[in-house]
Amino acid sequence: MNEFAAPGKAVIWGEYAVLAGAPALVMAVDRYAHCAVSVEGSTWHIRSMGFESEVELDVDTLTRLDPASTQGAAAVVRSALAALGDPPLPAGARVTTDTTAFYEGDRKLGIGSSAAICTATCAALADALSRTFEPSVPRVAHRLLQGKAGSGLDVAAACEGGLIRFQSGQASPAEWPAYLHYQFFWVGHSAKTTDHLARFNAWRTSSNNRPLDDLCAASGRLFDHADLPALRDYVERLKALDAAAGLGIYDAAHARLDELASRVQLVYKPCGAGGGDIGIAVSDHASSLDSLLALAAPEFLPLNLEIAPHGVHRISR
Repeated sequence: MNEFAAPGKAVIWGEYAVLAGAPALVMAVDRYAHCAVSVEGSTWHIRSMGFESEVELDVDTLTRLDPASTQGAAAVVRSALAALGDPPLPAGARVTTDTTAFYEGDRKLGIGSSAAICTATCAALADALSRTFEPSVPRVAHRLLQGKAGSGLDVAAACEGGLIRFQSGQASPAEWPAYLHYQFFWVGHSAKTTDHLARFNAWRTSSNNRPLDDLCAASGRLFDHADLPALRDYVERLKALDAAAGLGIYDAAHARLDELASRVQLVYKPCGAGGGDIGIAVSDHASSLDSLLALAAPEFLPLNLEIAPHGVHRISR
């Protein structure tokens, strides 16, 4: 049996702007999706944990499945096999995926579980089937699974690990500013990213894009000099885009955390599409984060997420 793991992600800045070609800062976070593959038996037994699903298929049925319409446990496996070029398959295998680290109870945290499990599954199947694994494989698999293109930053984080600067499909290493401290929060409900992106794309093709241009410029400036005033400026640009495009980035929960953070002179922002999932508070004084934790903990779940030191990798048992 072989087993691979891949980390989740959080967008520190650059959400939406990255879709217009601006750079984004993305943190691979230390919540890992796992995939274990064992070639054995006469059928393909596929089980997922986190998103609970289980199915047993003969190899001919698995091969004929349409990646775009497959559901449940088989969806990730079928998409990964298609992305690997549909190699010849053994008669049987046991595939187990695990994304429990990406959930709080039965609710997803919104930290890139689908990209992480696609990446881990592609790596594990490539290894088991003696195929070459490269970052383009999980990118294709994720697009087949999600039915959308997106920017690809979540797959890049799963592949690369660490902190990355992502722009126009390319990832390069980045560093966290040593003088800034951060704290993540989960707002208590999941977001449906596809709905936000659909509204964004509709607005972008029919409206004046000045708010998006301003956001792109602010994201670029943060790579020149990342400090609290520059991040605050970026957040104001993000709010302006939200208001102009009606994206729902700042729903009631994110707006409440933003208000609490402002009381202690912190910068708070949603991570990614917004409207749920997670957000990040940033300060140049660690004590201010302690003050925010005292204010916010009764309503919101603090998440202790650190930078994942490695991207997709083999697990030794």
